[in-house]
Amino acid sequence: MAEIEGTTRRPTYRYVTGGTLRFGDSGAVTVGAQAVTVGRDPSADACVADPSVSALHCDLRGTSDGVVLRDLSSTNGTLVGQVAVREALLVGRCSIRVGNSELEFQPAAPEIVDDGEPIDSFGPLVGGSSPMRQLYKTLTTIAATDLSVLITGETGSGKELVAKALHEVSPRRDGPFTVVDCGALPSGLAESILFGHERGAFTGATEQKTGAFAQAHGGTLFLDELGELPELVQPKLLRALADHSVKRVGGSQYESVDVRVVAATRRDLRRAVNAKRFRDDLFFRIAQVHVELAPLRERVEDIPLLVAAACRRMDRSDAARRVAAYIETRFRRHDWPGNVRELINVASVLAALGDDDVEDMLPVEQGRMNTGSTTSAAGFVQAKKEFEEAYFRRLLDTTGGNISEISRRCGLARHQVRSHLRKLGLMQ
Repeated sequence: MAEIEGTTRRPTYRYVTGGTLRFGDSGAVTVGAQAVTVGRDPSADACVADPSVSALHCDLRGTSDGVVLRDLSSTNGTLVGQVAVREALLVGRCSIRVGNSELEFQPAAPEIVDDGEPIDSFGPLVGGSSPMRQLYKTLTTIAATDLSVLITGETGSGKELVAKALHEVSPRRDGPFTVVDCGALPSGLAESILFGHERGAFTGATEQKTGAFAQAHGGTLFLDELGELPELVQPKLLRALADHSVKRVGGSQYESVDVRVVAATRRDLRRAVNAKRFRDDLFFRIAQVHVELAPLRERVEDIPLLVAAACRRMDRSDAARRVAAYIETRFRRHDWPGNVRELINVASVLAALGDDDVEDMLPVEQGRMNTGSTTSAAGFVQAKKEFEEAYFRRLLDTTGGNISEISRRCGLARHQVRSHLRKLGLMQ
C-alpha cells in the first residue's frame, strides 16, 4: 500500500512492563503483553481453589506504563491492599485480594516486544499501528491451526474483517466463509439455523434444511455477536464444538462437520460467565485463542490509511489527501465512538460531496464531536436520514443491487446493509 501523507510510522518494537503473580502455596504465572486471567475455573491462567473466588475473577495485562488489573464483575470484588478496584495500574509490588485469597504481584523490568514487520494491511484489514501489527502476528501464528478464536472489540472496530482475514490466510481459504448473526437469531429458530432441521420437525418446516455448520463444512463458521446467543442453544453449540458433529432438529442421527469456528462479541463474556448468563465451559471451548481488537482512538495513526481505503472503495482515490486533511483538522479531538465504521462513513461523505458545508450531513454520533457546531439535534437527524437515503440509493444504482458489493464499498457487514436498506424503505 502506498504511504499516505500524514501517516506516522512507529518502530517495530515497544517496551512492556510485566511481572510475576504468585498465588496459593506455590503457584505463579508470568504477566506480560497477553492477558492473564485469575479465577476459580480450572481453565483460568491462575486457578485459585477458593469458593469465594468467581469463575473468572480478574485479569492482568502488561502495558508500557505498568500492569493493568481489571475486575471482571466478580461476586466479591478485587482489592489492591485495602482498596476495592474495578481497574488499577500496578507499578510496584503489592498484594491483591480475590475472595478470601491473597495474591502477590512483583513487577519486572520492562521487556522489548517485537510487533513484527512495518506493514500497512493484512487481507481486508488496514492499519500499520502497533496494535494492528500485533494482530497480524497473532493471525499469522494461528492461521494454520483449527483452534477456535474469540474476537472481542467495540462496535464498528472491524471484528468480521478479522475473521475474514484469518480465513483468507488459513488452509481453509478455498472453503466457505459462513456468517451467522447471533444477535438476530429468533430464539425459537436458533437451533434450526445453526444445525438445520428435518421436514415436519415443527410447524412451517415443509422441507429439510441445512444448517450453518453443514454449510460451512470445509471452511470457517463466523458467529457474530456470540454474547447474544440464546441460553437454551449454548449447550448444543458446546456439543457441536466438542464432538465436531451436529444433529438436525427433528433428526435422529449426528453428522460429522469439518468446521473452524471463529466468534466475535462486543460484550465481555468473562463478565457474562460470572453473571451466569454465559456457560463457562462454552467460553473456554470457543476462546481457545482470544483476539482483542483495539478501538480506533488507540490507533489514530491508522486514520490516513483507512481514509485512503474508504476513498478507493468510492472510486475517489484522488480525494484521499483532502479528506484526511479535513478529518485531521475538524476531528482532532473526536474519540470515534463508532470506530472504523464511523470513520469510513465520514470519509465516504467527504469523498463523495467535498468538504464545503457538509458538516451537518456527516454521519457522526451527536454530541461526541468537538467542532463547535451548533446544529440542532433535529436538524442533524433529518440531515443524516437524507444523506443515508441518497448514499444507499447511489450504491444500489452503481452496484445493481449487489449486497456483497455494497458491503465492500461502505464497510458494513451484509446484514447491516440489509438492515439499513429496510429501515430506509429501499428493500423489502
